[in-house]
Amino acid sequence: MSDETTTKNLDLVTDEVQTHVEKLINELGITNYTINVVPGSVIGDNYLGVIAKVTVTGKDKNGENKVTNFIVKSAPQNEVYRTLTSIRSAFDREIYMYSKVFPEFIKFQEERRILNPFKSIAKFYKSTMENKNEAVIMEDMKELGFEMRDRREPLNYNHVLLVMREYGKYHALSYALRDQKPEVFQEILGNTQETFFNTYNQAEIAEKEAKENYERALKSLDPVKDKIAYDKFKKFQDNMFETVKHVLQSESAGKYAVIGHGDSWVNNMLFKYDSTSKPHSPSEICLLDWQLARAGSPALDLAYFIFACTDKPLRDQYYDHLIQEYHKSLSSFLRELGSDPDKLFPFEVLQEHLKKFSVFGLYMSMTILYAINSEVEEIPDFHNMANLDELVEGLKFESKNIERYNARMRGAILDFIKFGYEL
Repeated sequence: MSDETTTKNLDLVTDEVQTHVEKLINELGITNYTINVVPGSVIGDNYLGVIAKVTVTGKDKNGENKVTNFIVKSAPQNEVYRTLTSIRSAFDREIYMYSKVFPEFIKFQEERRILNPFKSIAKFYKSTMENKNEAVIMEDMKELGFEMRDRREPLNYNHVLLVMREYGKYHALSYALRDQKPEVFQEILGNTQETFFNTYNQAEIAEKEAKENYERALKSLDPVKDKIAYDKFKKFQDNMFETVKHVLQSESAGKYAVIGHGDSWVNNMLFKYDSTSKPHSPSEICLLDWQLARAGSPALDLAYFIFACTDKPLRDQYYDHLIQEYHKSLSSFLRELGSDPDKLFPFEVLQEHLKKFSVFGLYMSMTILYAINSEVEEIPDFHNMANLDELVEGLKFESKNIERYNARMRGAILDFIKFGYEL
C-alpha cells in the first residue's frame, strides 16, 4: 500500500518536477539529456513535501557524458492539506534558510578563515515559490555515500555524539553572528520567527493531535509503579499546547535565541561512514529538512533530538556527558569564530534552558516515537485527506508495535521527570 501511495503522490507532481529540473539543467549547460524521476521516500518519511529522486543523464558544456543526481522536494497538491498545514509557509522558510541563512553562515566562516567549518547541509541548487508548485532542488547526498538510519532503532552513542557536536557548531554561528554582525543577525531573526504553531489552521490540528498523542503517552506509564511521573505528567494536559507554543517564541529565549534546525528527528539526518566504521561510528552528518527552522532556544533542538532519537539506557549512561560535549563544541567553535562563549551562552544558561525548553522535546516525542515505531503500511497518507475531520481521525491509527512505542515513551517521560525539567 505504501509504495503505491508514494508513487501516486509523486505522479501528481511529476510534470512540475520535470519542469523544475529542466530549468536547472539548462542553466547548468547540460544538453542531450534524459530525466528519470522515481520516489525518493516512503509514507512517514516526510509530511510537508513529496520527495523525488531525479537522475539526469546528458552532456556537459565540454561535450562530456555527465550523470547528475538531484532531490526535488515538491509541495503536496491536495488543497485541504495545503491549507491545514501551511505548506507555503513551510517551503518559504526552507527556501529562506538555503538562500539567505546558510550563505551568510558560509560567508562568515570564510571571513574568519575557519579550517573545519559547519557545512553539514545539502548543496542547494534552485527553488520556486510558484503557488501550488513550490519546490526545492538539492544535491542527492545519498549518491555521495550518506545513508538514512532505520528510524525504528534508537541512535547509539557515536551517532548521538556526532549530532550533538554538530549542533554545537551550528548554534555557535548564530551567537557569533549576533555578537559580531548584529544587523545581519537581527534581519535573519526577524525572518525566522515561529509560524507553524502560530498559524490558526495548523494550531487547530496540532491541538487536536496533541490530545490524541497525550492520551496514548499517558497509557505508557503504570499509575502505581510510575506514580510520581504519572501524576506529574497527567497535569501536563491542562495547558500543554499553550506551554509548548510559548517556549517556541523567540522572545522566550531572549538574547540566547539562535536559528534552530526545528525538526530534529532521525529521518532528517543522513550519516556517512568510513569503510571500517560502518554502521556503528559515522564520520559525517548531513542535516535535512529546514521547513520548521525557527529562532528560539538551542535547547529546542537538543531536547527534541535527545528524547525522540535516543532510548533510556543511553540517556542513563551518557546524558550529562552528551550535554557537556555539546557545550564544549559550541564553546570551542565560538572561540574560533572570535567570540566569547562565557559571555554569549554559558553552561549555566544552557542548563536553565534545558529545564525550561525541553518540554518541546517531550511534546514532539509523543508524535515522533509513535510514527517511527509504526510500520510504513500503518501510517495514513495524510497528503490526500479530504478534510480536517479525516485528518484528525487519521492520527488515531493503530500500530502493532505499541509495546515498542510504550517502552520508548515511558523512558522519555521518566527521564524528563528525573532531570527536573518543567512541564
